[in-house]
Amino acid sequence: MKADFKILIIEDNQHDANLLIRELKKSGFSFSFEIVQTRVTFEYALQHFNPDLILSDFSLPAFDAATAFKIKQEKSPHIPFIIVSGIIGEENAVELIKNGVTDYASKDKLFSLIQKIERALTDAEERKEKEVIAEKLKEQTAALIIANKELHENSQLLMKQEEKVRMINADLLLSNQQLEERVEQRTKALAESEKQFREMMETTPQIAWTNTIDGEVTFYNRRWYDYTGLDFDHSKGWGWLSVVHADDMQSTLDAYKLILKNNIGGEFQNRQRRFDGMERWHLIRIMPIKNEEGKVQLWSGTATDIHELRLLQQQKDDFISIASHELKTPITSLKATLQLLNRLKNEPTSMLPSLIDLANNSLDKVIILIKYLLDTSNVNEGQLLLDQKLFTLAHAIEECSHSISIEGIHTILTEGDMDLQVYADAERINQVIINFITNAVKYAPDSKEINIKIEKVDDMAKVSVIDKGPGISPEKITYLFDRYYQADNSGSKYSGLGLGLYISAEIIKKHNGQIGVDSELGKGSTFWFTLSTIGLVAELSLETQSV
Repeated sequence: MKADFKILIIEDNQHDANLLIRELKKSGFSFSFEIVQTRVTFEYALQHFNPDLILSDFSLPAFDAATAFKIKQEKSPHIPFIIVSGIIGEENAVELIKNGVTDYASKDKLFSLIQKIERALTDAEERKEKEVIAEKLKEQTAALIIANKELHENSQLLMKQEEKVRMINADLLLSNQQLEERVEQRTKALAESEKQFREMMETTPQIAWTNTIDGEVTFYNRRWYDYTGLDFDHSKGWGWLSVVHADDMQSTLDAYKLILKNNIGGEFQNRQRRFDGMERWHLIRIMPIKNEEGKVQLWSGTATDIHELRLLQQQKDDFISIASHELKTPITSLKATLQLLNRLKNEPTSMLPSLIDLANNSLDKVIILIKYLLDTSNVNEGQLLLDQKLFTLAHAIEECSHSISIEGIHTILTEGDMDLQVYADAERINQVIINFITNAVKYAPDSKEINIKIEKVDDMAKVSVIDKGPGISPEKITYLFDRYYQADNSGSKYSGLGLGLYISAEIIKKHNGQIGVDSELGKGSTFWFTLSTIGLVAELSLETQSV
């Protein structure tokens, strides 16, 4: 029985209603109630008050228990309906109970009402539970019938499906066997392709590697390990960044990530540290490897050492800058001299000879610079031509030294075999000697005395230009005869194109001679070259025959 329930009381006598309520409260019931007297208020309360129990008087002036019970049965048949009356009569009470009224009690014997209410509410709850259970059972039975029907249909379908599955399994088994064979063949082909690819990368002279689409390196060829001195554990993934020069790190990362993002490959340059600590420039090229659908599977990269090329490019840039400066200086001087001469052309003065000499000197410098440039071009194209003839080395040296001696600043002393002759291009050899002497003047300005030695060594004539200047450090001597190279001569007021010794070396090589330098810091330098005297014998024989 519910702990708190609702009672709808049909009673037109307020005194009887109050008496009924007091009796119910005395029993300890916890309830709420409404009292109605008419059909309208009863129907309204039945719908809105939603009572758990109806207690009705048998007869009211405008309403009665039989009518109320009939209305209740139509709208809420599960609610217990007990008649409480003093005038119902035994026959009427029996008749109403036969029609479905729950029970009845006399107003004179209200003490019996309490038990009837408890029993009615308990029976109503049990009946309601049974109805719920019956309804669920009905629904479950219907569902079970449907399920049995579906199970039967599904069983039939399952049997058909099992047959199809059996046939499909047979087909799948055959397909799987064929697939395994193809996979095995493809795996072997892929392994062979990968082997060939790695062998190809091992044969390339550059550093080479492969990396994933995320940028992590998965393979390096032997060149990488030889160059960096690292092992794979320190190189894999992003370990290669450890050898990138700090100043190139951000630009390298930016370029690398941009190439991976665009999926079209690209290149950039950076400096990478060798195992001995030397930083060398490399050209990095990265290209995608795509599948048949055009999707990138991995990336292949190479690093080409371009350090010498970069240095040469830098030397070339420096040469262009220096050449521009070297050409500009005499041309500017020549222009200024010509302008001054133009002003004085109608007013001859004692300055004219010196101005003309100054203009000629400037023009000679321009001619010499242009000659250097042309000689360099001829050397590069293998077109350095020689006009060989017999001449005495001492005479050539005297001619070359004349302009230096005239200035009165340096003294040139020639010693040795003054009659030694060679068969060579006199103009080209003069060019070499002038270069040696001017270098001694430029880079050993405090050595006012320059010695030139002529001697015969075996079948070679050797000419040495000796100064007492500061000397040249051993690490620079190797590069002295390289194109565009200029020794750092801090504090010197002289500059140059860095071509003189290079052209001189090419001239001597063209004569099948040798060229070199011996130097010691603090003691001076000796630049020398040798020429073969074997050709001299043939020339003298021809002269004798002609006589």
